[in-house]
Amino acid sequence: MNPITEFSAGPSYLLRGFRMLGEPSLRRYVVIPILINIVLIAGLVSLLGWQLDSWLHAWLSGLPDWLAWLETLLWWIGVLLATLAFCYIFTLLANLIASPFNGLLSAQVEKLVTGQAPESGMSLAGEMADGLFGELRRLRYYLGRALMLGIVSLALFFIPGANLAIAPMWFVFGAFMLSFEYLDQPMANRGLRFDDKILRMRARRWRHLGFGSLVTLMTALPLANLVVMPAAVVGATLLYLECHPSSGTAPVKRGD
Repeated sequence: MNPITEFSAGPSYLLRGFRMLGEPSLRRYVVIPILINIVLIAGLVSLLGWQLDSWLHAWLSGLPDWLAWLETLLWWIGVLLATLAFCYIFTLLANLIASPFNGLLSAQVEKLVTGQAPESGMSLAGEMADGLFGELRRLRYYLGRALMLGIVSLALFFIPGANLAIAPMWFVFGAFMLSFEYLDQPMANRGLRFDDKILRMRARRWRHLGFGSLVTLMTALPLANLVVMPAAVVGATLLYLECHPSSGTAPVKRGD
């Protein structure tokens, strides 16, 4: 599969997700995730946003004189990394809290598109517990890789030119992470094991990365980030059905 074609196909699923939010049968599943988003965004902006400028100035004031020429560049890198951190923290917390509701939304999307709901083989309580423990398992997975990426970033930080790669590396990592967060909903609804989920993520990695890239950008936009979570759940469900038809559900047709 052509990586460029696959990557460019990914963002369309989020856009389709936004369009489907108006479906009458989905509205009641969308309200609670949006309310959770509003509360989390207000809390995180209050906690992090107002202090960002002072944090950056305090950090840059500690630079040695021989790195003074990098101050403007490092300020923008710091802003970008802080924005990415906001996106990741917001998404992790939102999905941790809203996981049961997102699972119901994903199942309803699948029922609407294919005519049948996914079957996990678990009770509702079991699915909710599995969603919570699955979120914690993914968090451990992310932290291990974030630690490795942090070590690489630290090594590159003091190399002129090479340090420009730090922000793009974190963006790619975050795009994969957010893609996994939302694609987990249709996979969890099937009762898939964690290792099986990873295999499916790798199978169409470029399309998943394209999807996650737009999710990351939309999460950073005011107002859009209020509804990005339910739209991403819908879009990820459509993506999964279309790219993994062998999972026991009919594939999605273009334009559905």
